[in-house]
Amino acid sequence: MNELRLRIYKQIINNTPGGRTSLFNKICGVTIFISIVFAVLVTENSIDYQFGDQIDILDWVIGAFFCVEYFCRLWVAPLDNKYGKGWKGVLRYLISPMAIIDVIAIVPSFIGVRAELKILRIIRLLRILKIGRSEKFKQSIYHFNYALRSKSQELQISTLYTVLLLLLSSTCMYLAESSIQPELLGSIPRCLWWSITTVSAVGYGDSIPVTAVGKIIASITSLMGIAAIAIPTGILASGFSESIGVQNKNEFSRDTLK
Repeated sequence: MNELRLRIYKQIINNTPGGRTSLFNKICGVTIFISIVFAVLVTENSIDYQFGDQIDILDWVIGAFFCVEYFCRLWVAPLDNKYGKGWKGVLRYLISPMAIIDVIAIVPSFIGVRAELKILRIIRLLRILKIGRSEKFKQSIYHFNYALRSKSQELQISTLYTVLLLLLSSTCMYLAESSIQPELLGSIPRCLWWSITTVSAVGYGDSIPVTAVGKIIASITSLMGIAAIAIPTGILASGFSESIGVQNKNEFSRDTLK
C-alpha cells in the first residue's frame, strides 16, 4: 500500500525520468481540455438540444474522475514536506489554494441544472483554473512576475507616456471637434473614449473626426499609439528573456556542481 501511495505521489508531483510530464498529469490535462470544450459548446442552443443529455453524462464522468484525482491528492498530501505528516498534512492541504480550486472545479458537475438555469453550466469553465497545477504554467507565471518586477520602472514610464498621450489627444480633439460634433465629441471624457479606441487600434467608428484639424490629430494619435503598444511589449519581452537567461544559468551551475 505504501509503495502504491509513493508511486501515485511521484506521478502527481511529476517526478519522472527526464523531467517529462507524468501520465497522471497528461490525463488530467486532456480531461480538463475536454471538459472546457464541452462547457463552451453546450452554450450553443442547437448543440445543447441535440447532445445536451450526452454531454451531461460525460460531465458526470469527468466530475467523478476529478473526485478520484482530488482524493488521490489528499491521500498523498502527507508525503509532501510542505504539508506535514498525518492528518495535519491532509488538513493543511484541504485549506491550500490549489485544493480549493479543485473543489470549485468539481462542484459544477454535480449541480442540478434545469432548462431555465442552463446558464449555470458556464460555471464549469472554472476548471480552467486547474491548469494552474501545470509545472510549465507555474514556470510561465514565474517568468511573467520576474519581468514585471525587474522592469517596473520602465513600465511605469511607459504607462505615463500612454496616459499623457490619451489626455493630450482627447483635449486636442475636444478643441477641434466639440462645436461640430457636440453629441459625440462634446466633452473631454467623450473624446477620451475616442482616444482609447484609437490608441489601442480598435477604432469602433462610433466617433470619428470630420474636420481637417481633427483628422490630423487622429493621424498623429494613431501613429503615436503604435509606440504606446510596442514599448511595454518590448519591455516585457526583455524581462522574459532575462528571466529565462537567469533560469538557464542557474540550471547550468547546478549541473556543473554535480
